[in-house]
Amino acid sequence: MTRLLPRPVHYVMAGGGSHGAVQWGALQALAQTDLVPDAIIGTSAGALTGSILAEDFASGVHRIAYVWGQINMSFLTGDRWLTRSLTNVRSVSLMPNTTQEATLRSILHTSRIESLEIPFAAVATDLADGSPHVFDSGLLIPALLASSAIPGVLPPVEIDGRRYVDGLASANLPAIPALHQGAGSIVVLDTGSRAPGEVGTTPAKVIGRVGAIMAASQRRRQLREAARNVPVLLLPTPADLGGTLDFAGTMRAGASGYAMARAFLTDLVLHRRRRLRPGLYARPDDHGLSDDLRPLLREVDR
Repeated sequence: MTRLLPRPVHYVMAGGGSHGAVQWGALQALAQTDLVPDAIIGTSAGALTGSILAEDFASGVHRIAYVWGQINMSFLTGDRWLTRSLTNVRSVSLMPNTTQEATLRSILHTSRIESLEIPFAAVATDLADGSPHVFDSGLLIPALLASSAIPGVLPPVEIDGRRYVDGLASANLPAIPALHQGAGSIVVLDTGSRAPGEVGTTPAKVIGRVGAIMAASQRRRQLREAARNVPVLLLPTPADLGGTLDFAGTMRAGASGYAMARAFLTDLVLHRRRRLRPGLYARPDDHGLSDDLRPLLREVDR
């Protein structure tokens, strides 16, 4: 793999709530190659997964698998989520972020971003102007809380006098921020997409659906801009993983993510001889390839 990708290689970890479980499967497939990332950048669930990997690369994949095996909605926000609805809440969020903060502190043992083993950044949305903000230094836990502060579910996080919410609204798949950091090539660990179907009426389903719509628009723009400048590997993901706040079956999602990423990477290594040029490298039948991305698609087997 290292002979194919211009350095520095950045892993870009998309947000996606419970869909983030797919990423540990893809990371397991990547760990079976000779590739070690030069930097990792993530949003929301992708920031959590990426920070674990950045803290200790050697044990990161196993730790990520364990964490995703334990995560459910009450693990993140407390059991009261199950008994409350958006119709009777007067505050800006359903839950305080104290439960999530305690969870993160039990998982991660590094206090500052710049102390992580691999350079890392978490992306959040500045609530004042809607722009993405890249946290590549400073305290790690507040940055992760900001990156995953789902509007209406978790409160905004204030850092240095500014308020931040989930990076979903501005850069859910932060490929453009990776470009700005100087990436020579990008490996995208996506979180799948939600197949068309019933929208649903429960708070979790509605929030998940809105998030999916926002993420799809951001995803196209981020991939399009990145692929025009550097090689972008888009690892395949399952087509439908349910709602982003549905944490049932996370281990199954991870296993599917591993199988799909493993097959894709094997084909790439076997059939590609030359160093990759700028463009998008993905399966032609990838469910996430919109019409505006297909002109950037490059063949793997040449």
